[in-house]
Amino acid sequence: MEGVNCLPTIETITTLIHAAGVARNIAKARELFEEIPMKNLWPDTGAYNALLNSLVRCRDVESATSLMDEMEEKGIGHDNITYHTMFFGLMKSKNLDSVSELFDKMTKKNFVPKTRTVVMLMKFFCANRQPDLGLNLWGYMLERGHCPHGHALDLLATSLYSHGKVQEAFECSKQMLERERHVSEAVFRMLERFLL
Repeated sequence: MEGVNCLPTIETITTLIHAAGVARNIAKARELFEEIPMKNLWPDTGAYNALLNSLVRCRDVESATSLMDEMEEKGIGHDNITYHTMFFGLMKSKNLDSVSELFDKMTKKNFVPKTRTVVMLMKFFCANRQPDLGLNLWGYMLERGHCPHGHALDLLATSLYSHGKVQEAFECSKQMLERERHVSEAVFRMLERFLL
C-alpha cells in the first residue's frame, strides 16, 4: 500500500492487528500496534481492543490487564468490546477475584454492558456458586434502567433457588414482569412449586 502511495489508515492497521491475533502471532500484533505512531496515526479504542483480543487469545491476561490500564492512563475509553474481551480472558483463567474486581471498576464508571456481556457474567457468577454477585449485576442493570435478558433471569433464578434464596428469585421475576417482559416457563414452574 505504501509503495503505491496509498497510506494505511488506523482501521487498516487495526484489522491487521486483529488478524495477527487470530493467527496467535502476538509478536506481529505488537509490532503492528507499535508502528501506529510511526505512521503519524494515533491508536484508538478499536486498535487497543484488537491488541487486547490478541493477548487474550494467547492467554496473556496479565499483559491484557496492563494494556487496559494503559488505555485508562492515556484517556482512551473502554467500550463494551474492551470489557467483554477482558471478562472473557479472566473467566478462561478461572480467576473469580479478578472478574469481580473488573466488575467493580466497571460499575464505578457507571458503564452499562451489552446483553451478551451481561449473560456471560451472569453465567459465570452462577456457575461459580456466587448468586449474590449475580444479584448485584441484576440490581445494577435495573438501577441503570436496563432490564436484563430473559436468559440472565433463568440463570440467576435457578442459582438463587438452588441456594435457598427463593424470595430473591421471586423478586427478580416480578421485576421482569413489571417491565412487561416474559418469564420463562422453567422459572415460572420452579417458583410455582415453591409458592404452592
